[in-house]
Amino acid sequence: MRKRRQLMALLVMLLLLSPGNAQDFQFSQFYAAPLYLNPALTGISQETRMGSVYRNQWPGLDYQFTAFTAYVDHYSFDQKSGIGLSLSSFSEEFLKLNTTEISGYYAYNLQLSEDAALQVGTQISYNQKRGTLENLLFGDQIDIFNQSHLPSSADAVGGLEPFNYFSIGLGTVLTWDKLWIGVAGHHLNRPNLAFYVRDGHTQHWPKYSLQAGYTIPLDEPEFWEEDSGKFVHLMANYKRQGPFQFVDFGLQLLLNQLVLGAGLRNMPIQSDLPKRESVIALFGLNLSNGLSMGYSYDYPISDVGSQTLGSHELSLRYQFFYGTPKSRGQRSRVLPCFSYLR
Repeated sequence: MRKRRQLMALLVMLLLLSPGNAQDFQFSQFYAAPLYLNPALTGISQETRMGSVYRNQWPGLDYQFTAFTAYVDHYSFDQKSGIGLSLSSFSEEFLKLNTTEISGYYAYNLQLSEDAALQVGTQISYNQKRGTLENLLFGDQIDIFNQSHLPSSADAVGGLEPFNYFSIGLGTVLTWDKLWIGVAGHHLNRPNLAFYVRDGHTQHWPKYSLQAGYTIPLDEPEFWEEDSGKFVHLMANYKRQGPFQFVDFGLQLLLNQLVLGAGLRNMPIQSDLPKRESVIALFGLNLSNGLSMGYSYDYPISDVGSQTLGSHELSLRYQFFYGTPKSRGQRSRVLPCFSYLR
């Protein structure tokens, strides 16, 4: 119990020492939240898609970190465009810090050749941050002799007034039959983040990321057939925000409708940063009716410690083809390299 409280105090101190330049929440199943990952992935499945991801991080602590995102996107063959909408919420229970984000997306698809395409996308988000200080413990509340603490402090502590801001993101994705590479930038307008001070030191750090995925068919004759075949998907996601640089790696084995996976999360690029990496195990189902489900567990192998009890993540996705019978013939244009994003 004491170790958990010490760890929680350290994490809260880190939050308080950088109140303005915040880091974005990260999902281990980053591919399961494609719009959150890269605006250019809006409509990339060339179907209508709905999905959500829920993450419970460090449930072994007295106060947890949770994240949730839900999205819907649609691709129009006539306009060669994808449109989407997402709702995300990120919270920390100790200070009751909560961020709510509503985002709209648009992406345009440019066919470069029979096998290659370029898709560019943009994101506009409306965000609200909230928080309280009621769980903080001040020096005049501590009674050393009785080894207890008083319920209130003589220090005048105000609340954290909610504030709102807009954020802009851009992205691009280059695709081939079995390979895709994406680049994204979030918070490019560097919105102001401050509960108290409003100056240039409290601007949001922009987040830059580079993603890639490669598909290896294990059943070549059935590679282009719908809802059949076996694949190995290799994925990587590099992200940089402020002084922090991390990379995620993932591998998925798709055996018809069964999905098994493993990965590494938050592998640090710089050796001088605190270690936060985890090993990921994944189990999922990719059903032929368009419904996909996934569960992953993160086991920390870093200085954070096993007392956090790792992290749990659930994903759910449903996609279907919406259009006239004439346009259904264009479904063959759906790229097989995105079968795990579909």
